[in-house]
Amino acid sequence: MDGEFIIIKKIIRVLIRAAVPGLVFMAAVLSCGPGLAVSGGSPLPAGSGAFNDLDYYAPGDGGTVSLDLRGADLRDVLSALAIKLGVNIVVVNTKPVEVNLKADGVTARQALEMVVQSNGLAYLQSGDLIVVGEAGSLRKDFFSQMILTRFDTWYVPAAKIIAMIKELGLDDSLKVLSIDTNPNVFWAQGTVQSLRKVRELVSAVDTAENRESAVSSQVPLEYKTLTLTQIPPSRAVELLKEAGVEITHCLKLDNRLLVFDRTLFPMWDQVESLVAQLDIQPANKYKVFVYQLKNIVAADAAARLKEFGFEDVKTVTYSNDRFGRELLVICPPYLETSVRSALSSLDGVRSKTKMPVLTMTGTSSYEGLVAVRELLSELSDVPIGSFSISRNLSGDEDNPVYALWVEETPDRIMLIKDLIGELDIGGGKGGSKESSGTE
Repeated sequence: MDGEFIIIKKIIRVLIRAAVPGLVFMAAVLSCGPGLAVSGGSPLPAGSGAFNDLDYYAPGDGGTVSLDLRGADLRDVLSALAIKLGVNIVVVNTKPVEVNLKADGVTARQALEMVVQSNGLAYLQSGDLIVVGEAGSLRKDFFSQMILTRFDTWYVPAAKIIAMIKELGLDDSLKVLSIDTNPNVFWAQGTVQSLRKVRELVSAVDTAENRESAVSSQVPLEYKTLTLTQIPPSRAVELLKEAGVEITHCLKLDNRLLVFDRTLFPMWDQVESLVAQLDIQPANKYKVFVYQLKNIVAADAAARLKEFGFEDVKTVTYSNDRFGRELLVICPPYLETSVRSALSSLDGVRSKTKMPVLTMTGTSSYEGLVAVRELLSELSDVPIGSFSISRNLSGDEDNPVYALWVEETPDRIMLIKDLIGELDIGGGKGGSKESSGTE
């Protein structure tokens, strides 16, 4: 076997090498309570060879840990994680690597995967031994230890899945094979991470809605891609769900999110716009929620919320924010209650006032205002009884002038004026219009 092996055993080497930069924090951050918990996880029985069950390689998670790694040596980080997981870790053919990573409330197993994947590495596990290195090196030197897994499909032929595996570049750390006699089965052999991606791909693609397109090899499977720069794909899925956009069939690949939900395709421009608003560093650790307004519109709520001076609070309004009443809020978890309280106070019921909103001139102006009143009531949810039409203000029966006025809160009156401007009635907000008997 080529390469130098660095054996990282289950000893508290990290504590006796505390003088090395990047090690001092280990006792503080790799904890699940007071002090450093070094109890091992639940390692698998020792053994080697190829296995058909991918879950066999998922031993104990090592408990919950928090990481704040700044310039830490990869080997020292893996040493501490080995203690938590109760395993031995071998690093193969890797140069010294500095690790910078922060994560709260993750399992030691998840932390291992984050550290390994963030540095472009992979790992294999056999019993209580984990081998970490580049995917190509593992494939070359430890092929006999890689897992051979069978994948069954129901709606999409295996050849389609295999073609997508190659298209997405997953075959770099995989070997895939199929047989002609059974078009709905294929086998893959590779690292735990690469096999997990294959399983995610099969889950996302092998659905009833793809059955028709899979019949013809000439029709490719449709999917949309979201490329993220600040937050991981899993966080994007979580935030979109909180915003009311649920993605049920997707594949998370590096910083890309491949979406196979065709129901979202007609509104894809809006999905991309929303993701662009969410793909910011604060969203990686902040709370996201949609606040439903009752009395004021989203644009006014966003503008007034700024006056409270909350730090690190971002609001996102959807299209037609002058009329919509949904406000997407991104804020630190500790500020969520305060922000909700502020929005509740802003959205309170205000005293009503009377205000003219539209005048019309002409022989059929009265009838025109009656029709406008009914339409505005429907659009604004303001009761039609709150609208009134004045008497003839001109005193001239041949050229009458009538005014439409409303008794409502200032916010509702502004909404009505915005609707009049959107409908271009009377030339804009609070305008007037001539109406003849020939209209």
